[in-house]
Order: sequence, then structure tokens, then C-alpha cells
Amino acid sequence: MKTVNIRHLFLLALLSGLAACSGDDGAQGPAGPQGDQGPQGPAGPQGDPGPAGSDGQNGTNANTAVFTVQITNLTNAQPMAPAAVILHEPGFNAFVDGETATVGIEVMAEGGDPSMVISEAQDSTNFLDAVSTGGILTPKTVGETQTLVVPALDVDDLRLSVTTMLVNTNDAFTGLNAADISNMEVGESKRFTTVTWDAGTENNTETATTMPGPAASAAGGGGASAGYDPVRDDIADVVRLHSGVVTSANANDPSREGLATSVLDESHRFDFPTSRVIVTRTR
Repeated sequence: MKTVNIRHLFLLALLSGLAACSGDDGAQGPAGPQGDQGPQGPAGPQGDPGPAGSDGQNGTNANTAVFTVQITNLTNAQPMAPAAVILHEPGFNAFVDGETATVGIEVMAEGGDPSMVISEAQDSTNFLDAVSTGGILTPKTVGETQTLVVPALDVDDLRLSVTTMLVNTNDAFTGLNAADISNMEVGESKRFTTVTWDAGTENNTETATTMPGPAASAAGGGGASAGYDPVRDDIADVVRLHSGVVTSANANDPSREGLATSVLDESHRFDFPTSRVIVTRTR
């Protein structure tokens, strides 16, 4: 009987197993779903700024409205001092008939300086814009055009005030007090005529030492020293319509009007209206 070698049998079994495992691989299965995105990384450093652009042309602000104001002196022999021209909303009044004049009105009406009237307007919450005409407006003369700018939203309730002294007087002035110029269209103009007011702060003596104008200067007085005086010697002490100057004509005739101390003559009288103011909306 032939003997079986156990080692040979083990090798044959091992070779049979390897042959069974040596077949082709199966097909690859489908890819699984993509995982969630990871957190964003930190921002990188900022790059260098680019070069500056070229300057553009100046443009106009579509949110503003522009008005011009022109004053004409209608008197025969009353030069008018520089005027305060103010645009504002309702609530501000440069002066009020029958009420005591402000210090700004007193300074303007006695000495011809409008700057304090403008300052009083600027202190008001209703103020929008103001200019001073800057020079004397001689009789029978049209003044230079003044330009004022306000927010376009404020044209629906807009007011214009103007004050200027008649310099051959003690404290007479003319102008507008909160004239209504609301809702003016571009290109539209409004025309106003003015009367003359007495500031009620200085007695109307019409002497050479109490008036600043050329009539007083011709009589040896006038000048800055004859302008504003903080002492108020007008017994009325309220703003009112001016009754007119009293000249030296007929001073010796008790039956007629006349003031021997007055350095004014008949040419210095004024009638109403005293001035004309034209306002135009240009934008």
C-alpha cells in the first residue's frame, strides 16, 4: 500500500484555494453623497488703493432754489443806506407796527448799518439766507441785483424782509416785513412797493448834529457821530408809519408847517411809495 505524503496534500489544498481566488474583480459601486462644506477661511489682506480719479466740473445743486432781489429808490432826495435783504420762513419779523423796535432796527434806522438786523434774523430758527446790498442807493436809482439761495423744500412757505434807512432823516426806514413769496415758479417775479416807517427811537429834530446824511453834512454836521445813539428820546418808542419830514420852509409862519432847526428843505420830502422791490425766482 502506497503511503500519502501529508505535506503534498496541504500544498495541493493551498494551490486549489489560490486558484479559486484568482478570478476577475467585480464592478465598482456608485460614489457616495458629498459631505457638508467646511467653514470659510479668514479674509485675505486688503489690496493697495487705486489711483485717485480726475476732478469733475462743478455742478448745480438741484435741491436749492435761487432768488434775486432788486430795490429801486423812488424818492426825490433821500439816499438809502445799505439794505438788509432776508429770506425766511413765517415766524420772524424784522419789525412790527406798533411795537418797540429791536436794537438792530434802531441801529439801522439811526445810523444806516443793516448788519445787526441780519444778525437778529440769523438768530431766528426761521432764517434761511440774507445779504446786505453794501452801498448807498441814490434817489431815483435802481439798485444792483442781489442773489439769495434757499433749500427747494422751503419755497412752499417763504417770506421776504427788507429794511433800509432814509439817510436824510433821524430814524426813518423803508422796506418789507415778511412779504409772502411762497410757491414762486422758476422765472416768476413779484413786485412790491413800500412805505416809510418811523423807528420810534429818536426824536425827529432834523438837525445837523442828529442826522448822518448829506443834508446834515452840507450844514456842517452829519457823519458817523450823528448816527446811532443808544439813548431813545422819541416819546412814542414804537415803530409806526412816518408822518413825513418837517422842513425849514415856512418856519416863521405859525399858520403853516415848519421847523426852524431843520436842515431839510422841501426836496427832502417823500411820498408813498418810497421804494419798489422786485423778487424773481431764477432756479
